[in-house]
Formats: sequence, structure tokens, C-alpha cells
Amino acid sequence: MTDRQISRPISEKLADLSQRAKAAEDAFAAARADTKQAVDAKLEQARASVEQLKQKLQQDMSAGAASVQAEWQDVQGRIAKRVDKIKADVAARKQEFAVDRAAIRADVAEDEATAAIADATGAIEYARFAALYAVAARRDADSATE
Repeated sequence: MTDRQISRPISEKLADLSQRAKAAEDAFAAARADTKQAVDAKLEQARASVEQLKQKLQQDMSAGAASVQAEWQDVQGRIAKRVDKIKADVAARKQEFAVDRAAIRADVAEDEATAAIADATGAIEYARFAALYAVAARRDADSATE
């Protein structure tokens, strides 16, 4: 049995991605109604989650507007490269009809989808952290003006 057969199907990975996105949305909505202490605790949990994901995906994410912009541009660049590669693969596929190449193309397409899901997961986790950080910063700013 190959690693590809042991790994989870892409549909499960996409379902996980959807759940992460919903959890980030719910965390932001809940944080807006929480106390400062609760927001700070959730912020710390989100920070730990981002750190774990950072190690898992071996990405270097940092806080701040400049890094957010750079990270988003990096994600957009990777997506654009994948779209260009997919377009090139489709063009090449039209020229190649060998049966043995179909399985290879499917494997490559699955690998590309898995990589894109990993990128999206990182972006969602970072967005969750950034949203919670924004709530905490707003609370700090509001309490400083009182």
C-alpha cells in the first residue's frame, strides 16, 4: 500500500478546511461578545494553534500589517502558479492519451490539491489569529480611552 493510499481523501481534507473556516468565523463572533479576559485566553489558544501549524507546515508567519500583506501576496502567488500549472497540465493532457500517464496526472493533481489545502489551512489559522488579535487590540484601545 502506498502513502497516497494511506493518506486521507481530498474530500475529507476539504471538509476539515471548511470546519476550520467555520471555527474561525465562530471564534471571531464569540470574541466580540466576550470579556477582555476571555478574549485574551482565546487569543493565547489561537496563538498556540498558529505556532503548531507553523511548525507542521514549516512556514514563518509573523504578526503585523507588513507580514499579513506579504503572507497574502505569497498565498496569491502560489495560487497563481498552481492555476498556471493546471492550465499547462490541461494543455499537455490534450496532447497525451497514454493510459499509463493518466494515473500519473491524477497523482500530480491530487498532490497539487493537497498542497493548496495546506496553504488554505495555514491562511485560515493565521486569519483566526489575526481576527482575535484585532478584537484584543480594539479592547485595549477602548479601555485606554476610558
